[in-house]
Amino acid sequence: MHPTPPSPHWVVPALLIALAACSNSAALGDDVAIGVGALPGRPGYDNVVRGVELAVTELNRAPGVRFRVALPSDSASSAVAVAAAHRADPSVAAVVGHPESGNTQLAIPVYAAVGEAGVNAVAAISPTASSPALSGISPWFFRVAPSDEAGARDVARYAYDSLGFRSAAIVYRNDSYGRDWTTAYAQTWRELGGRIVVRDPYLADQTDWDLYAMNIAGRNPDVVLFPGDGGDAEIFLRALRAAGARAQFIGGDGTEALAQQPAFAGARYVTFFQADRATSAQAQQFLKAWQGAYRDPPDMFGALSYDAAMAIGAAVRAASPRTREGVRNAIAALSIEGVAGRIAFDPTSHDVIGRSVVVSTVRP
Repeated sequence: MHPTPPSPHWVVPALLIALAACSNSAALGDDVAIGVGALPGRPGYDNVVRGVELAVTELNRAPGVRFRVALPSDSASSAVAVAAAHRADPSVAAVVGHPESGNTQLAIPVYAAVGEAGVNAVAAISPTASSPALSGISPWFFRVAPSDEAGARDVARYAYDSLGFRSAAIVYRNDSYGRDWTTAYAQTWRELGGRIVVRDPYLADQTDWDLYAMNIAGRNPDVVLFPGDGGDAEIFLRALRAAGARAQFIGGDGTEALAQQPAFAGARYVTFFQADRATSAQAQQFLKAWQGAYRDPPDMFGALSYDAAMAIGAAVRAASPRTREGVRNAIAALSIEGVAGRIAFDPTSHDVIGRSVVVSTVRP
């Protein structure tokens, strides 16, 4: 058992005071670390680490700079503490993370050294944080997943044009993720000519799923959209079946865990990566390496963390001068092929350009 970590209110100010003497112009050496900005024990953490580790192995096949992985402390209790520790480590060139939008928003001011004139700031590339609020939030932040707004619009067009649905029910988690996703989807859906017959928020652990399901069964929409959690999706799907609802189901990117639940065969879910649709040379190389190292197939956390780490590696090699600021500038100018598609960032929002979500189906 690890000891209880000290409160971030004790740790972070001390670290930031120590950083004040550092300079963002300090040169990085030939031994460069790529930080993992994720909290141990949180969903996706293990595959984030695996993705970064595989990328470091691949980067080290080339001569010159040697890369290694800088993991967060096992006792890290907050995104702020993880960010502060990486920023305090002079060997960390940039950070892969955080995978969640909320933790990303907490960590960005630390990475960017807000309030300290950017002293010793370090860039971060999130693999899967997708909140629209993150677009353009900081010159030190980038992401390789599309925003919820872009993803929801993609799903609306897919449901209307490819699946032929015309009426929809939306049951969404009542937080910024669920509300942002629903707003973007509903706007696009109506522009296409679709109807929304149910638009209901839910709260985790406080929802009568049977009542929600009976309401939807009575209104008989073509599709139920569910920007919520995987565990809640499972409960809701069971309730929909029990109520005799005939609507098809599409879960948001938070429901990717449905892929491991064959009992829900036929349900659809949104993901940022699907292994059987990855056909580029880079994707095939990644899939071969992943399969050789691990038994489970890669998910979006593993694939997009690999992409983020490879982007950092390419930026370190391209940076001139090779400083944290130089690496950030090289990331902003980057254009390389990744596992999930091209990696290039919009100059204003720092969102990845041109990537779309994948709507996948649970297999029996």
